[in-house]
Amino acid sequence: MSPPRSVLKNIIREALLRGHEALMSCIARGLTGVKGRGSFGDHSHQFDLITEEAIIGHLKSSLENAYIISEEVGEIQCRDPEIYALIDPVDGSNNVANGLPFCASAILLAKGPYLSDAIAAGVIDHFSEKIYLGDEDGVSVNGESPRIRRRIGLSDALVFLDLASLTKDSEDSYNPTELSIRLIRRAKNTRFFAAASLEIAYILEGRADAFACFSRDLKLMDFAASVHLLKWAGGAYKILGEDNPSLLDTGKYGVIASSSREILEEILGLWG
Repeated sequence: MSPPRSVLKNIIREALLRGHEALMSCIARGLTGVKGRGSFGDHSHQFDLITEEAIIGHLKSSLENAYIISEEVGEIQCRDPEIYALIDPVDGSNNVANGLPFCASAILLAKGPYLSDAIAAGVIDHFSEKIYLGDEDGVSVNGESPRIRRRIGLSDALVFLDLASLTKDSEDSYNPTELSIRLIRRAKNTRFFAAASLEIAYILEGRADAFACFSRDLKLMDFAASVHLLKWAGGAYKILGEDNPSLLDTGKYGVIASSSREILEEILGLWG
């Protein structure tokens, strides 16, 4: 039997802090070089591997019978798993490698192998040290309540738009570029910082109102923790391509996350 959710949140928090310490040490020592490719095909930097090792080390020492899926190492299998851990050790690796202060680590814990089995999640903003943490019983931002802005429509919204959506003219019978242009014209402001987990987490504290990636360019670990925190805090999301993917799936997805069901529906209405 997996630990209570309150215990799981503490485990997540400590794992994120271990990862934070490792990453900041890497940055201070200039450990930003590329060391091959991870299990999902992206370049692995020195800091990616060291941060991942710190996070996984704490999870393995704190959780019995855990099946771990992480961006660099891939799967650490378990014969009879009681819990699944989906990890993005460093979301925004290219930002770190180029000295840009915008990146996060994210952890999702689940009672089974599907996204709908999620029971606790956390994200850390490495440069502000804020921790977004929660489960079905509630979500906190550095121990305080979320401050989601309940906008009525896109005309008042700041939206993070993944620019990969502007590079594709065809995706599952629709045009991501065309949808992106429609969104840019409809929203009050659009931005892109290239770390989806943190951009979505920003919705929790009213820094933004929505996130959209219309093309299938994101790995599940890029957004799984953040969209659940947002859902548990009263927001809404829609995965493009699969409603309830397996945590072991190595495919790519699009996703829309928003502060309210109304904004989500307005963005989905862009297909009209």
